[in-house]
Amino acid sequence: MVQEIIVDNNIIVRPTLMSDAPPIFDAFSTQGNYLRQWLPIAADFNTLDDVCDYIENCDCEGIGSYSIVYNGQFAGHIAVKNISYLSHISELGYWLTKPLQGRGIMTRSIQAFINQVFTKTAVNRLVIKCAVGNERSRRIPIRLNFKLEGVERDGEMSADGHYNDLEVFSLLKCEYEQLINQKS
Repeated sequence: MVQEIIVDNNIIVRPTLMSDAPPIFDAFSTQGNYLRQWLPIAADFNTLDDVCDYIENCDCEGIGSYSIVYNGQFAGHIAVKNISYLSHISELGYWLTKPLQGRGIMTRSIQAFINQVFTKTAVNRLVIKCAVGNERSRRIPIRLNFKLEGVERDGEMSADGHYNDLEVFSLLKCEYEQLINQKS
């Protein structure tokens, strides 16, 4: 879907490599309590082998897996999931290691990723779902001019076993193009 993206002098977004497994596992090992409240996948990352299996199986399961590299170090992840090739719809999920949050890394990474998706693929609609209460995550689609469509009740079970309502945001290709034209 998308190849390596040089976001700026400090950030690269690229397909996830098997060499990313140790830092991904480390993030879930050291920041597990924080990540578990928002990310269902956290329940599956109990060993390094679990992370390796995820990376290996992403293509088979129709998930695009991308790593965010900040100043040469693994910083976070973007997943393209629930892809509808017939309807040209994709959903983006993302997470960033806690120590790097609040620096605009994810917003800049998602913006660059969106640019690639809308200019290099047939995707017409991008969706981002954020757990109600996950304020850091929900600010990203708002900053990037996604439209709030509503709330999906009990839309996702978190890794710690409770259900999160999800705010559903979307951005259409025509809206993206209009934003780009306004900036020109």
